[in-house]
Parts: sequence; C-alpha cells; structure tokens
Amino acid sequence: MSIKILVVDDASFTRDLIKRTIRQQFPASVVEEAVNGRKAQKMLEKTQFDMVLCDWEMPEMNGVELLKWCREQPSYQKEAVPFVMITSRGDKSHVVEAVQSGVTDYLGKPFSSEQLANKILSAAKKHKMESKLIAENPRNPASSPGQGGVAAASIDVLMGAGKSTRPVQATKFTHPVTPAATTKDVKIPTMVRFEEKQFRCMVVQFSKQDATLLIKSDDVVPQVLGQAVLDLEFAGQTNRLNYYIQSVATTEKKHDSTFLTVILGLIDQDLEKETFISALFNGL
Repeated sequence: MSIKILVVDDASFTRDLIKRTIRQQFPASVVEEAVNGRKAQKMLEKTQFDMVLCDWEMPEMNGVELLKWCREQPSYQKEAVPFVMITSRGDKSHVVEAVQSGVTDYLGKPFSSEQLANKILSAAKKHKMESKLIAENPRNPASSPGQGGVAAASIDVLMGAGKSTRPVQATKFTHPVTPAATTKDVKIPTMVRFEEKQFRCMVVQFSKQDATLLIKSDDVVPQVLGQAVLDLEFAGQTNRLNYYIQSVATTEKKHDSTFLTVILGLIDQDLEKETFISALFNGL
C-alpha cells in the first residue's frame, strides 16, 4: 500500500517543487495538494493521509493552526502521522512554537531536493513507514514525471500552468508620461539565502514582483529556478520573502567575475506579504 502525502502551501511554485521532488525520490507515494490550511483541513477530514508537509504562512488558516487542529484529532496524533513544517520562519520562537504544537520536523526555506527528501525519509522512519515510502512504484509508469524533474515542473508553473499560478512578469520600462513607476532603483543592503549559502547583498532594483540583487560569490553560484529567501525591512518590521531565481549574470565582462547580478521573482501569494511589499515599494 502506498504512502499518502498532503502538501500544503499557498505558493504554486513551492507546491510544484515539493510534489515533483517527492515523485522523483519516492515514486511509490501518492501526493495531493492544498492551497491553504482551511482546504487542507477539509481534505484531511475526508481522507486519511500518512504524512503532511506544510508551509507556515498561509491565508485563512496558517500552518501552525492546521498543526494544532491535526493534533486534536484522534487519527492525526503525533504518534500516528508525521507533520513536517516547511517555512522561511526559522527564528527560535517559531521553532519552539511548532515543537510545542506537535510538529515532527522542521525544514527551512530555501531547501534543496536532497534536504527535503532526507526530512521525509527521517519522518517516515520515526513512524515505521519507511517500507511504504520506498516501495516500488505501483502506479502506471505513464503517471510518473518526465525527465525534466523539478526544474521542468517549475517552468510549467512559471509559464502559467494551473488555475492559481501567477504568471511571470518581466521588468517594465515606464514611458516618461507614465505617472507611476513599476520598478524603482534603490540601494538596500540586506541578506539573501539560497539553497546552499547565505549572502550579504545589495538590492539595486525593486518592484512588487521582482528584485535585482548584487552579490559577491567566490564559490557558490545560485541556480536559475532555485529558491531564495530575501530579508526586507520596512517601518521596523523585517519580513522574509520567498522568491525564485529568474537569472544570474556576471556584473563584469569576465568569466571568473565574483560579482553577480541576480534577478528574483516573487513566489509568495498571501495577502499579508503582498501588503508589506506594497507598503515598502510605495515608501521607497
């Protein structure tokens, strides 16, 4: 019998990445998705899932609210069903809250496919369901993902596949008569985290959908279509925003240049972060 996994995240890019990683690494699993905690709750009431992989920040019902609800249900007790929180909220207070609420494990964004697979395997081992997770694929091979893997799936999302997908928006160059700019030139020093390393960076262009950064990278080059978490502050509030990497280029005409220009596209789709970004953009 296959293991049944529910993926809960309001960002279609992240859901797609997680689903495709699971299908590549654990083809015997059955994966379903929900766009927020409230919809996940309804699915969990109708169907018994073996594992939940959930984002923290979502509209209607966030991840920790869903976690607390799960642990109140006889069929979703901590001893019975692993619940892995996947989020950019990595500070100690949030980790403690998740642990106190009954989380099984915690994975910070951005994450690699290998890190995600290791967390899933570890959670399965704790609940003695490893054999179900790594069993041979019982499904029709035609239902398995193609050779494109995570990157190809991400391209599908970026090109607009699915109802909830937000299309990629190219940087717009405004005409002089246009009353409001869509991209602003800025100089904002901050931190950015990629899947393999954290960097100090300078945000040099910013819009409500994109951010252009300058970083110095001696050994790690961010990968296009990878994940990034950018720290931005406004009115005394720091927010960790989730992006995907649109492009990476050297700032100098040298192949060995250590200074890179990285363009990010916004993944987050929740109202709270959109409100924060709008306020930040208008205040620049």
